[in-house]
Amino acid sequence: MTSAISALSQSYRYVDIVCLPESAAIFKMHPRVRHVFVIPRHLKGLRKVMAYFKFYQQISANSYDLLAHFSNDWRGAILARFSDAILSVGRKTHRRGRFWHQSFDVLTESLDDIRPIAEQDVDLLRAVGLYGQFKAPSYLVKPSAKQKLKIKNWLSKKSITSNKKLVVIHAPSRWKFKELPIATWANVIDALLDMKYEVVLCGSKDDLLTNQAIHASCRMKPTITHNFSLEDTAALYSLAHLVLTIDSMSTHLASATQTPVISIFGPSNEKNWGPWGGKHRVIALTAENSPTFACRPCGQDGCEGTKVSQCLIQMRPSMIIQEALSMLR
Repeated sequence: MTSAISALSQSYRYVDIVCLPESAAIFKMHPRVRHVFVIPRHLKGLRKVMAYFKFYQQISANSYDLLAHFSNDWRGAILARFSDAILSVGRKTHRRGRFWHQSFDVLTESLDDIRPIAEQDVDLLRAVGLYGQFKAPSYLVKPSAKQKLKIKNWLSKKSITSNKKLVVIHAPSRWKFKELPIATWANVIDALLDMKYEVVLCGSKDDLLTNQAIHASCRMKPTITHNFSLEDTAALYSLAHLVLTIDSMSTHLASATQTPVISIFGPSNEKNWGPWGGKHRVIALTAENSPTFACRPCGQDGCEGTKVSQCLIQMRPSMIIQEALSMLR
């Protein structure tokens, strides 16, 4: 969605965002965003009822020229019906019925599996005559100067200086079928450290066990982040020379900081979910480079329900190392 925000004409002085709690930090780092309204779905009982009342009250207090709804969340239809926005636009979806589809003034087509999601988001603006260019803007977030200074100081304490190029690796996923084997990452990291690049393993606190397992398997030890916030991670990415990651949010965050990124894909469709804007490459086993895996992208959670993706298990470390070195050079 940061692409669609950037696509809006500067005649829209203020851009407000409604999102889930997990996404709030992202939008707060976009220079065009004024307010971020967080959906209070994490609350319970009377507190949740009161929070929703305040939530709708805050939004209805603003007079909006445009309401653009990018997901199929049912709350968007309610906002479209009860706000006084001059124009509302949403997207067709088989998951919703007549009430949903009649809630918006304009509807674009359902998502397809051919074009980047950024382009399909910007289609909402194209549909109402607010963006006429062929290509959607890059993703965009801008970590604050204060945040970047904090991470520079952290790197300095870890004896990581600007004398060497910095590679940040994001290896874990909440969906294990998207992960590479520990041994693959260890081989990649050892090769990069052998060649005198700095390597930092990053992730949320939930990712720490995976990062520690990778660290333990490495012959040469990378640095691991601890308790980094999303803002911290964005600042770290912005200071890196390369972000090496699996198919995850980190792919898009790296693109948004305009940092070169290599994203490794398994079952998911890189045509939809690959990096967008900036220097990037996608690594994946395909029918062209590995006939065994003509099945991908399959969109499944592992091969035949195993939660394990052979198109990632059998990826050679040398394939990743070669691409990383090529981009670093």
